[in-house]
Amino acid sequence: MDIEELDRKLRELSHSEMALKKLSKYKVDKNYNAQFKKHFSNKIVKNYWVINNSKLMKKSEDISIHKHDRFVEFKSHKHDYLEMMFVYSGSIKQIIEGENIEIKKGEILLMDMNVEHSIKEAKEDDIAVNILIKKEFFNWVFMNQIADNDLISSFIVKSLYEKNKFKQFLYFQTSDNKRIWSFVINILIEYYEKRNGMETAIRSYIVLIFNELLRHYNEYLPSNVVYKIDSSISLEIVNYIQQNYENVTLKTLAEHFNYSTDYMGKLIKKIMGDTLTGLQRKIKLDHAKYLLKNSNFSVSDIISKVGYSNLSYFYRQFKEDTGVTPDEYRKK
Repeated sequence: MDIEELDRKLRELSHSEMALKKLSKYKVDKNYNAQFKKHFSNKIVKNYWVINNSKLMKKSEDISIHKHDRFVEFKSHKHDYLEMMFVYSGSIKQIIEGENIEIKKGEILLMDMNVEHSIKEAKEDDIAVNILIKKEFFNWVFMNQIADNDLISSFIVKSLYEKNKFKQFLYFQTSDNKRIWSFVINILIEYYEKRNGMETAIRSYIVLIFNELLRHYNEYLPSNVVYKIDSSISLEIVNYIQQNYENVTLKTLAEHFNYSTDYMGKLIKKIMGDTLTGLQRKIKLDHAKYLLKNSNFSVSDIISKVGYSNLSYFYRQFKEDTGVTPDEYRKK
């Protein structure tokens, strides 16, 4: 696929746009809003509307590309996934947490799951691409790759671990950045061509996008639209646990950060909603799943590499987490 073919693909009506355009003929119908929301949401609650990833993504996907649907207005809503919007053509007008923002060609908007926003109707030339990202995308490999980028790392950690405390969005005015444009174009070509290695390529380009944003973030982040993202102790704790998960204990963690053991235990529970043991188990199992999927190591070798010494205990924990045995997981 070349650039011209990609341009034609993005400008043509998608299946979703055709369905919504057909539905829009019935806007005067009192049931229109309910029917429209059902197109994107599993459950409609009065005054609370969430777009569900299951309506836009395959169950097996932890990242997906979805062209923003034109010709319809999206009234105030939230997502159950993180979203990166890139404007390919024209502009997209939104109201985000009560603030009017117009994202123009070449610019990026990154939103977490807690942000409430509405989107004005996009016209034919207003083309944007949404990169939908589930929590599962941010595994230990990805987080290690961006660990030094405090702004993005903090954004992700707060989104995943601190539940509904923060309503974050980052608006990057990157219209003049040719590298960002190139990375996104390559992501789109990979996604539409669906060649072998597509997922790996897309992940790599996303890391490159984050890296580029962080290199010059002072140029791209207008102070009037960015919530202050604090590189707090919670981020430092998460990074430390990820880097030392095999051997870290509550005592060594408390000593490292000069806290009492009791206080450190309560702090971890407060900021991450889990105990240190629970976090270590999750990191180990995520690492094991990654190796099962992406390596030829035997299960016994993988168990050793991720820090388990008891075979039956690992199998029991793995099945509790995934519903299948490690061998069955690898076959899938």
